Amino acid sequence: MSPQPPDAAIVRRPSTSPVVRIPDAERERVVDLLRHHCGEGLLTLDEFAERAGLVFAAETSTELDVVISDLPAIATEVPDAGRRKVRKWVVAIMSGARRSGRWRAGDQLTAIAVMGGAEIDLRQAEFDCPELHIVAIALMGGIDIIVPEGIEVDLQGVAIMGGKEARIAPVPFIAGAPRIKVTAFPIMGGVDVRSKKSESELAKLREQHRALELERREERREERRRNRGRGREESHGHRDRRDRHDRQSSRFEGVWEPTADDADAVRRRVQDQGAPEGTVTILFSDIEGSTELTERLGDHQAAEIVVAHNEIVRAQVAAHGGFEVKSQGDGFMVAFNSAARALRCAIGIERAIDEFSQKRPDTPVRVRVGVNIGETVRDGNDFLGRAVIVASRLADAAEGGEILVSAVVRDLASSSGEFDFGEECTLQLKGLSAPQRAYSLAW
Repeated sequence: MSPQPPDAAIVRRPSTSPVVRIPDAERERVVDLLRHHCGEGLLTLDEFAERAGLVFAAETSTELDVVISDLPAIATEVPDAGRRKVRKWVVAIMSGARRSGRWRAGDQLTAIAVMGGAEIDLRQAEFDCPELHIVAIALMGGIDIIVPEGIEVDLQGVAIMGGKEARIAPVPFIAGAPRIKVTAFPIMGGVDVRSKKSESELAKLREQHRALELERREERREERRRNRGRGREESHGHRDRRDRHDRQSSRFEGVWEPTADDADAVRRRVQDQGAPEGTVTILFSDIEGSTELTERLGDHQAAEIVVAHNEIVRAQVAAHGGFEVKSQGDGFMVAFNSAARALRCAIGIERAIDEFSQKRPDTPVRVRVGVNIGETVRDGNDFLGRAVIVASRLADAAEGGEILVSAVVRDLASSSGEFDFGEECTLQLKGLSAPQRAYSLAW
């Protein structure tokens, strides 16, 4: 039986209605209307979550009109013949099974994974009932359940030589949203429930991070242009001395050698550890004045220094259990599941680079590091979100040989007594409206 329509008083105002501020009671009635449409299959769970967020952010009747403008004022019966078939089973036996996209969920779903993997993505699902009960049985297999942010999830069950975990974003529950109840029975397997942003929100974050990367590249190009301008003012004699220096042996004597395998093997080992989830500590690092280094030493010798630097960084990342997210030239983005590990890695990088520079006093290298912690959004093997942007900007603000950490990282790590921090400083980081408190980590 279809859910009863909400109160008939909920009607869409005509476009000529005056713009007035709205009470919370009206917001709740509109959310009730959205929930009814979600139950009728006119809205997916993801669409419901997104529109409900707009409702609670709305301040005027006009803003509410926009949210429900493409929906009927009162839901009507939707014949079952015109709807998708209710899916009640997801089975993966020595194989993989995935239920995603637009599909219809009833009041109960059974998922079984035997020596295989099953994924249930509820973000685009159509809901018939106010609560969906999922029974998840994983025998030497894994079941991954994805829900939109703001949806209430109740994870119960018994794990036998296995594990069950709910990783739900710490955001307020959406009033009127369907509830997800999961009863898990992992036997030498695992059942994970995690929340994930909608595709539209992910697209906004991706665009934001693409803009950040383009901005950093443009800053590097501008630095190279400035250095080329200074280079034109050099005397011919100085250029000749520099060129002769470039033509010397391309091998460094006494270059710091990592005790791990070659750089490719180190990176493979780091990648095999897998990217962390949930609250993540992000580390950014790069060489200070890398373009000046190229101008002073020439492309060939500078490239060898960058290669040696990259091997040092990757060896330290592997030694401290980090996950190399991406690298470009001499810049690295690394993720850790522990703030302490990230700080130990940062210290290890600075000390190893300092040792390298002492052996080559004519070609010193100085690395700047930024570290921040917070909730991030996984996008494949990449991470998106404000926590990433802050870490990147801290690295930009650091001087060569300095490790700048956010206040939250300092607060988490200072209680152990393992790390020493300098005085607090307030920084206006580029692209962020509010000033950020930061500390320099002693190494």
